[in-house]
Amino acid sequence: MSLNKSNFRVIPNGINIKSFLEIDDSIWNIVKDYGLLNKFPLILSPINILERKNIEFSLKLINKLKKYYPNIFYMISGKASQHRDTQTYFESIFEMVNKLGLNENILFLSKKFQHSLANSELHDLYDLSDVIFYFSKSENFGIPILEAGATKTPIFTSDIAIFKEIGKDNIFHLDTDDSENASRLIFNFFESNKAGLLFKDVKMNYNLETIIKEKLVPLL
Repeated sequence: MSLNKSNFRVIPNGINIKSFLEIDDSIWNIVKDYGLLNKFPLILSPINILERKNIEFSLKLINKLKKYYPNIFYMISGKASQHRDTQTYFESIFEMVNKLGLNENILFLSKKFQHSLANSELHDLYDLSDVIFYFSKSENFGIPILEAGATKTPIFTSDIAIFKEIGKDNIFHLDTDDSENASRLIFNFFESNKAGLLFKDVKMNYNLETIIKEKLVPLL
């Protein structure tokens, strides 16, 4: 008796990403609410909302990269202070998001959390992200560079002196006056980084919870 292969469905094995990466419940709720496992690239800026953080440059890059990656998703972890100048800057960033049509591609985590993120929550965001954006106009130091190194998360930064001193040639320094060339360099990185492409495949296709929900339960 011959069997028709079209009558069979292969259910792949997988891993429980939440358990394996030890993701906090609070962050996993964000993952589920925004479908983050199906977003690529998933980009994090672990910064507060201040003018010198140069968030507008990141938005320009997101806008250019969206042409190639419609599901691109950008998260900003920090908050805006109540200082008038900062609030004005925050409003200008919102206006830019609306003007560029990026509302579905941007998440200000301060809208989801009333508290400052705990180290474990921030660590989870690094682990889940494909890259870090950190394009400050000026800094006294650069803790996110160390955090990116500790979590092995690739980081793209502005080319200011302190970032070059800390990251040396182990991070990606970009000219923030040339978003066209910067977006091209980032695109080439995404397309050639095999570890990142494997991570994308695992998140999208091999999360055990998703496999059970989408492929096994419908057969019962």
